[in-house]
Order: sequence, then C-alpha cells, then structure tokens
Amino acid sequence: MVDKNISISNLIFFMKNMLSEVFKRDIKVRLRPGFFPFVEPGFELDISCAICGGDGCPSCKNSGWLELCPCGMIHPEVLKAGGIDPEEYTGFAFGLGLTRLAMMKYGVKDIRDLNSGSLKCLSQFTEDK
Repeated sequence: MVDKNISISNLIFFMKNMLSEVFKRDIKVRLRPGFFPFVEPGFELDISCAICGGDGCPSCKNSGWLELCPCGMIHPEVLKAGGIDPEEYTGFAFGLGLTRLAMMKYGVKDIRDLNSGSLKCLSQFTEDK
C-alpha cells in the first residue's frame, strides 16, 4: 500500500483486520524487529497461536505466538526506483506465505505435513468434511 501519510499504524490495522476476516474471529498480532532489504523499518508479524489460543503448544513452541510473515515500511530507495517521491509518499509491504496461513486456519499442528505430499494429510481439506 502506497499513499500519503501511510504509517506503521496503518500496517498493523490492515494486517489485523485482514487476518481477522480470514480466520473469522479477532486475531491478536504483534510486531518484532526484523531485517529485510526492501523495507525500513522491517518487522516479523506474529499472531496469537490459533491452535492453542495463545496458551502454548508444540506448534508455537509453547510461546503462544506464531511467526506469520515479514513486513515493514517500504524503503525510500525502493519508492524512488518506482518513480514515487518518498518525500511525499510512504507505504508498507508484506509477504504472506500460504502454508503458515493454512496451518493456522485449519489447525494443522505441524507445518511439514503441508509439504509432505501425504494424501492422508491432504484428505482433511475436502469439501465433504
């Protein structure tokens, strides 16, 4: 998202609301510092573990939180390279992988199951269940 006066608050609001729509319930999010070359500042966005409700389980390593995606404010040099004046415009970006999102939405306890090719794992996602 790029526009005038875009801030980290807009990033948090957007991610929280988008994820709450995906999960059909209120989702708690938090940001931790992270380095990504195209954003400054950069963050790791965590969500409260949807499997244990934040109480702690093996999926979230008993922390109650699960890393979901990298994000941050678009670096001014990236805006310049796109022909956008960074003195006038700011923006945020994120990268959301589908496996982690599917893991939380459907309660898959081990993310490796999604990449295993196991028909037993995949069969739980049929329409008739």
